[in-house]
Amino acid sequence: MGEPARKMPLQLEPDLEVTEGEPSEITILQRWVERPDGHMELVELPLTPELFLDPQLEDTMVQGRLHSLLRHFFFDLLLRQLRSEADVIVLEDVKHLLGPGLPGPAPDVSVIRGARHPDLDLSSFDIVEQGVAPCLVIEIVSPKDARIRRTDEVDKVELYQQVGITEYLLVDPPRRATGRRFRLKGYRLGPDQRYQPMEPDPEGRFLSVTTQLRFGVSAKGDWIEVSDALTGERLLSSLEEEEGRKAAEAARKAAEAARKAAEERAASEAAARKAMEGELERLRAELDKLKRQ
Repeated sequence: MGEPARKMPLQLEPDLEVTEGEPSEITILQRWVERPDGHMELVELPLTPELFLDPQLEDTMVQGRLHSLLRHFFFDLLLRQLRSEADVIVLEDVKHLLGPGLPGPAPDVSVIRGARHPDLDLSSFDIVEQGVAPCLVIEIVSPKDARIRRTDEVDKVELYQQVGITEYLLVDPPRRATGRRFRLKGYRLGPDQRYQPMEPDPEGRFLSVTTQLRFGVSAKGDWIEVSDALTGERLLSSLEEEEGRKAAEAARKAAEAARKAAEERAASEAAARKAMEGELERLRAELDKLKRQ
């Protein structure tokens, strides 16, 4: 069993770029290391751009709950939307081996088409061995660490272009520089195999041609919405679908209860009418008897 996490002293670099006066915080990387006595110890390291671009397989980057929620949200949507396509793999936080001499980042979410070995138990994805690069990579930009944000916004743009990743979508969570709203930015390989910025449609949504999905910011700016480019239908997360099923089941039960109550009320009213008709018949018979007497 590992020792408790040991925190390393963190010092902010004096020349660290901070966007629009925002304070910058250091992101943490957790790594298990073996001590001389053979015991494993969990240590916490400042997440540098170098570690971010080339993490070890068991590394964990601590970037907060919102980052985790967003990553699972995109993975969940893409996995369920594309699961009917046999040649598609959707990966979440899996190390990608990009080739000799290149770093091996772990994109938040990636979509791969036509891999040679679409093994469900991939510990890493080797684009040389698999014969194909991801067609779409989604990265959630670090809102608090300017160095890591720059790695997503600059270094990975160059790296992903170099290895031929067709589309690269960046999700910028709310912060002061974005007006406390989500912001999207994307790149797509052009005919010259160089990235060109994606152009949003009139509603501000970005089309992923490799998945036929549109990514946009909600009207309030507080979330990302994904829709089918062919039907225009917004994709629901597993949680939304479950809530929808529960609401539909509750409505069905309420309708069933209302139907039963109406049937019981109708039966009760019919019984009351029958009893009243019987009483009237009895009274008529009694009245006739009295008249004859």
